[in-house]
Amino acid sequence: MNKDSVIATESARRRNPRGHGDRLRADILAAVARLLDQKLTETALPVSLREVAREVGIAAQSMYLHFADKEQLARAVAEDGYQRVVMAMRDADDKAAAQGADASERLRAQANAFCAFAAAEHGVIRLMFGHDASSFGEPGQVHPARLLWQQWVEAIRACENEGLRWPDSAESVARFLWSALFGHFALWSSTFGRHDEDELTTFVDGIVDVILRDGKR
Repeated sequence: MNKDSVIATESARRRNPRGHGDRLRADILAAVARLLDQKLTETALPVSLREVAREVGIAAQSMYLHFADKEQLARAVAEDGYQRVVMAMRDADDKAAAQGADASERLRAQANAFCAFAAAEHGVIRLMFGHDASSFGEPGQVHPARLLWQQWVEAIRACENEGLRWPDSAESVARFLWSALFGHFALWSSTFGRHDEDELTTFVDGIVDVILRDGKR
């Protein structure tokens, strides 16, 4: 930063009176909060294309044959993540159905598959859900999360087709289930959690039990 820039920056913000250092500290923290909000609207990967190329074992230039920049790569990773988690849920649903499970137990199998995917794919999950949803895809393009949203709604409607009834819509129940599972996973995978997969499964079963109980009233 040159001298003129420093002068301009200092003049843009009036200095705090002597003894008001806490005010400056608060201003710094508030500025960081604003910058973090701005960063959440970006899709930039925390790795470079060169790093990815090195991990794959190809020349960095070869990356550009498939992805124009990091933003395009981030979208592709997110889209692939949504497709894979839905595939995992559908596989769990099919396996449960093949064993004679009803829609309620198939819902449980899908909920566990969702959390199992999240536990195995921490980085991808953070990219899928850690950014402003509107930042993925081209203008007017359907966000890839809709694929997962429809899977949750269909799982709830399958339960309704077998006689379960909730006071709210299937969409509301699906939103509650998805929010509860992802919220708990976020805590489980952070320093607040024990990273015990049995504990994660226990929570999944518990929240599904609550939803199913509400549907039987």
